[in-house]
Amino acid sequence: MGLTPGNLPLYRQALRHVSAVQDERPDLPDNERLEFLGDAILDAIIGELLFTTYPDRGEGFLTRMRSKLVSRTQLNILAKELGIERVMESNLARSHESSVPGNAVEAIIGAMFIDKGFQRTRKVVVTLVQRHFDLTEVEKEDKDGKSRLLEWGQKRRKKVEFRVREEGGGRGKHYIAEVHIDGKVRGTGQGGNKKSAEQDAAQSAFRSMRSRKPHAPKMTAEKGPPVARVSRANGKASH
Repeated sequence: MGLTPGNLPLYRQALRHVSAVQDERPDLPDNERLEFLGDAILDAIIGELLFTTYPDRGEGFLTRMRSKLVSRTQLNILAKELGIERVMESNLARSHESSVPGNAVEAIIGAMFIDKGFQRTRKVVVTLVQRHFDLTEVEKEDKDGKSRLLEWGQKRRKKVEFRVREEGGGRGKHYIAEVHIDGKVRGTGQGGNKKSAEQDAAQSAFRSMRSRKPHAPKMTAEKGPPVARVSRANGKASH
């Protein structure tokens, strides 16, 4: 990550999962508090980046973009490319899929914030995001969420249905959309017209399925350039 730790124990804590803290070692703190802090710092950095990059886009678009960039799936991929699992303390089996590596990324960001301050942390995070993601591709995906969801349903022989209703009247009129997959509501959205409400609902469905199923539609951002070339994690003190 191009950073030399100043407070090494802080980064060791960031890489220590709660499962590694045994009853006989209560003096060793786990990384949950740093994860909490790192999550907030990451949201702030990504929020500022998107706010500056897209000065004319609304809150809904910015929220969806941020959700994709900081999703647990993406953070797990980033953790793997950085080699975080090789230097983590954890008693969990690495063979099963979990959010532990991605959580450690957030914990490291929290440690970095305490150790180096916001501006240094921001520089590192923005560099990783810009090299790991193609924002143009992520933006295209946001525009065509409904089509991708319908295509996903056709390939898996699942019935995908959008239901839209109008609420309010006059200038206060807006639309509420629901995505039904095999008869079950998997996403809801709203907007000033039917199209935007359906797109919002499609993105909601993607987020819902990512949290429930391992075979949910993959985000385009995952196909971006590898992060390994910017990573220097090698099992040593440098992160």
